[in-house]
Amino acid sequence: MGRKRKERFDSGGMYFNKNDSKAASKIDRATAKAEKTELKIRLAEAKSKKRKWLAILLGLGIAIYFIVSSGSGLSVLNTIKGFLPTGD
Repeated sequence: MGRKRKERFDSGGMYFNKNDSKAASKIDRATAKAEKTELKIRLAEAKSKKRKWLAILLGLGIAIYFIVSSGSGLSVLNTIKGFLPTGD
């Protein structure tokens, strides 16, 4: 005895042509794969922009730390403090 063939019907109750479904499913898979690839590219671009700004902020923070810790930044800070209003 052979394996019983399962019949497939579309939503209208008609027999679903197997050959047409393969061609349609290949096209659907190809478009889905292309969309997924495009979404991955967009995600990578967004992450790279975020990381770029994070690297700039880290570099700026380290530079400010070295300026202040070396002592040469104290004169700059004292000049800036002179312009700020005090609570006295």
